[in-house]
Amino acid sequence: MKSTTERREHLEALICRAEREAQQRPDLYRAKVGLMALLGYLVIFGVLFTLLALSVGIGWAALASTTFAILLLKKKLIFVILGMIYVLLRALWVKFDAPDGYRLTAKQYPQLFDRLKTLSRQLRAPRIHQVILTPEANAAIVQTPRLGVFGFPKNTLILGLELLMSLSPAQAEAVIAHELGHLSAAHGRFGGWIYRVRLGWQRIIDGLEQQQNIGASLMRRFFDWYAPTFAAYSFALARSNEFAADAVAAQLTSRADAAQALVNSYVVSGLVNERFWAPFFQQADCNEQPAAPFGPLRDFLSQAPFAADELQRKSAEAMAVATGHYDTHPALSDRLQALQAGTPLPKMPALSAAHAWLGERLTTVLTDFDRLWLQRHGDKWQERFNYCQQGRSQLAELTPLPAETLSRDQHWRLATLTEEFAPDIDPLPLFQRYRAAHIDANADFVIGRLLLKRGDAAGIDAIQAAMQAKPELALDGCRWLEYFYRSRGEDAAAEQWVRRAERQIDVNHAAAIERQNLTRKDVLIMPGADDDTLAVLRAAGQNLSGVKRIWLAEKPMQHYPEAKTYVVAFAKTRFANEKKLTQQLIAELQLPQNLFVLCKSGAYAAIAKRAIKAGIEVYRR
Repeated sequence: MKSTTERREHLEALICRAEREAQQRPDLYRAKVGLMALLGYLVIFGVLFTLLALSVGIGWAALASTTFAILLLKKKLIFVILGMIYVLLRALWVKFDAPDGYRLTAKQYPQLFDRLKTLSRQLRAPRIHQVILTPEANAAIVQTPRLGVFGFPKNTLILGLELLMSLSPAQAEAVIAHELGHLSAAHGRFGGWIYRVRLGWQRIIDGLEQQQNIGASLMRRFFDWYAPTFAAYSFALARSNEFAADAVAAQLTSRADAAQALVNSYVVSGLVNERFWAPFFQQADCNEQPAAPFGPLRDFLSQAPFAADELQRKSAEAMAVATGHYDTHPALSDRLQALQAGTPLPKMPALSAAHAWLGERLTTVLTDFDRLWLQRHGDKWQERFNYCQQGRSQLAELTPLPAETLSRDQHWRLATLTEEFAPDIDPLPLFQRYRAAHIDANADFVIGRLLLKRGDAAGIDAIQAAMQAKPELALDGCRWLEYFYRSRGEDAAAEQWVRRAERQIDVNHAAAIERQNLTRKDVLIMPGADDDTLAVLRAAGQNLSGVKRIWLAEKPMQHYPEAKTYVVAFAKTRFANEKKLTQQLIAELQLPQNLFVLCKSGAYAAIAKRAIKAGIEVYRR
């Protein structure tokens, strides 16, 4: 199996090759993308045709030959074949749930649907079956196949309430036109088809992941290879589709409106997060009663809350971002350059699309959103308030105590609570003082993190020390070191830590697999269990009358051997139910170690007997 780094480099090479072909030989590139798109359908319909042909052939043979029919029944071959057909058809029939949200209707919001109807007609776009309003500053069209992999999609337009409150009607039309453009004939039939196929295969994978049967497993093996390979090779076309959809939006509205919508989408949403949402959520730290956000958000946006210099600074930051290697959505600077519309500054509209299209019902919408928000988040708000109250109370108790009187746990709590609840106090000296007194990888990690955030290279050694002492910190440590080197413009050094992180991902994946599986080939040894573990096992045996004896063995781990994995084998009384007793025993064994629990006389008797031979008996009734 290829490593994470090898898979990434393979996909990157495929993307680069596809981009070169798209530039040098565009007709050949489009032909290859089309053939790859057809490959997925050929596999699906090939499997279906084979199943149908097999079932018809078996039926014909059974009718033609009584001997063959008897053989099918006697050997139970017919049931095996029908079972294979069933599981594969079930895998192909992937069920997708349509997006759920606050549904808008043409009767209630005629202005919105009039504009949507006009845009769809101009673009010759497929019918939009439903429009859903969501809280986010985003817009999208989601196609939900009603016949699984065989298509017949239901099209849902998703509009973000925050987005509509941040754009003028013309700018919001440009956003909708962009989304419709992906699916429309105006976009180009081939480009629109490839766009839908890219999204469709990913949804197929998501649907197959939810199924647990042999057929789905076989289909997953193909799509796990096919979908990312097709996505990578069609990447250049997907990126050009974004430019084409922008051009469609500019054609139906204007270059100025399309450009302004892009700038507002890239810049204003970030400012709203900083200036409205962050302070809003901070209220939960001090106010017990949950607040509702959407009415205040409307008022905030209507007051032109951003200063000109702030807008200029954020706009410059957004324009400085380059298109990433994996970004099908190009960077703002590339999209504006393609539109040839200049670089407008972000500007809040005098009349928002939300006011224009939702009209008098906007107040009702905001009230409904606030009510739904309180229903979903009221309990979390209360939990956050209680947590902050307890944290501040503990901090107030610990702060005046002399450092030399603090226990190890109190010292650590003082440092962590100071960082979280005392923003005016530098927590670094507290963590450094704690680390001077106690060897602790977690302290090394926090010290390293705080130093790296300040641009201090001394944090490198601290992070690396933490990673070496505590391997479970390695992945986060790699990401912090990558961040540090990226912030200094040292991309080569940052790339080394990306590779190290990918190696750690592979190690973690391998560790998870060896802890999730137990086979007859696995080595089992005498357990290195402590007295507390043995006591828990004995207590479980005493509490469950169906358990006669319990043995304990250990499966040595190649990865993270300090985190032990135990194999618990047990013998049951004559009339005890094996499955029920196994579940009860698992519930009784509240141990930090990973456990496999097997019955000596059950389905995994061979492995259980090996555990009995290699391990020790810990309980006998």
